[in-house]
Formats: sequence, C-alpha cells, structure tokens
Amino acid sequence: MMVKLKNVSNISSKSDEELEKFWDKHEPEEFKGWEEGNFNFKRLPKKLIQLRLDPSDVRIIDRESKRTGIDRAQLVRSWVKEKIGNLDKEAHY
Repeated sequence: MMVKLKNVSNISSKSDEELEKFWDKHEPEEFKGWEEGNFNFKRLPKKLIQLRLDPSDVRIIDRESKRTGIDRAQLVRSWVKEKIGNLDKEAHY
C-alpha cells in the first residue's frame, strides 16, 4: 500500500503550542523531503574573570553558599546572571 506524503508547508503557520500537539500525533517520515540529520551543539567556552572583594563580602558569599548548598563560584555566577537578566529586561522596555 502506497502512503501519500504530506507537504511541510501545511504546518508552518502553527503556534508553538499547536506544533507541540501536532508532533505528538505525527512523525517526520509522513512528510515529503524528510531526511534524518545530525546536530552537534557546542557550548561556547566560558571566560574566567578574577574579582577582588572585601573580606566581609566573601564571608557573606561563603555563608550563603553554605546555607544553600551551592558552590561559591556557582552562587556568584547565578547572582551575576540574575543581575544581567534584569538589566537586559530593563533595556527592552
């Protein structure tokens, strides 16, 4: 039995939510021009920076690190990323 393949263009105007529901019910093989591909995602290398902090600031960081169970470097990195995220949001208003 010959299966009729569908055109991909029929699904391109769907929202993300509609696409999610659509792909829950369909397979890529149902569409013309489908071919398997390989994706290699590479993480960009992180840059190392050094900071000079007051001893009292380091004590606060260490205390919060111990309280939360988060490594000191990860904690400071998360605080920096949070601040950058807030600045980025402000820039878009």
